[in-house]
Amino acid sequence: MNFLPIRIVIFLLFLFPVGLRAQTPCSPLPFCETFRLFGNKGRDRVFTDFGNLYNQNSAKNFGVVLLGTGMLANTSMDGNFQNWHGKRVRSDFSNDFSKVAKFFGEGQIFIPVMATSAITYRFLQESRGLPDSTLGDFTDRTFRGYLVGAPALLTFQSLLGGDRPGDGSSHWRPFHRPVGVSGHAFVGAVPFITAAQMTDKPFVKGLFYALSVCTAWSRVNDDAHYLSQVALGWYLAYLSVRAVTATESRMLLPRGLTIFPVSTGDSVGIGLHYQY
Repeated sequence: MNFLPIRIVIFLLFLFPVGLRAQTPCSPLPFCETFRLFGNKGRDRVFTDFGNLYNQNSAKNFGVVLLGTGMLANTSMDGNFQNWHGKRVRSDFSNDFSKVAKFFGEGQIFIPVMATSAITYRFLQESRGLPDSTLGDFTDRTFRGYLVGAPALLTFQSLLGGDRPGDGSSHWRPFHRPVGVSGHAFVGAVPFITAAQMTDKPFVKGLFYALSVCTAWSRVNDDAHYLSQVALGWYLAYLSVRAVTATESRMLLPRGLTIFPVSTGDSVGIGLHYQY
């Protein structure tokens, strides 16, 4: 399998903010002031992301998904599905496709790339007045999705335990092995779910959501994880991206009272919006 085109795309994505830096004017702000503004805004975004994910409402979502995946993991359903998939679905084609899909879950590649691109993009906005960019926003939101979801991922990986298909059952055994959640499924899903939540076109949104499960499926195909483990990894990615999307939605309007004009038919007036 030739990964050269994929590597070229990743390399260009890594260089994206550097190219923008060369095209933007110098900032009149001193470096220290620019760095302070950059840090404050980044901190506010990340803290809001964490608040959106780790709260009482999200606890209900965690509870539901743990209940569902727990039923798969602690019964024969995980093993039965793994056997069915190996006999009925797995083939030479699925193995070849799995090699490509698995690549998008390589955290040692995608997390540093997204982090570098996102941090550079946001810093250039403060230092050089860089305008908003869809690609820049995508890398920023993807990296924050990784960041906000990492504590839950690492906690559940160790806390739930379990084995890989080739080593034993998926039954939860706390702190047995850190494979209770698929890290590949989480890392591979975050960029595609982010892209899905950044578009309003139903077909494109559906396509990105479909692509977001490919890495998770590849782990089942390769006998690297059980169904419950990849399902939990994907859902953690979904909740993490949703938390970031909620932050972005709140930041469309400033906090406090906003007054805006309203026109409906022959009537003209003002509207009030309070963002808390």
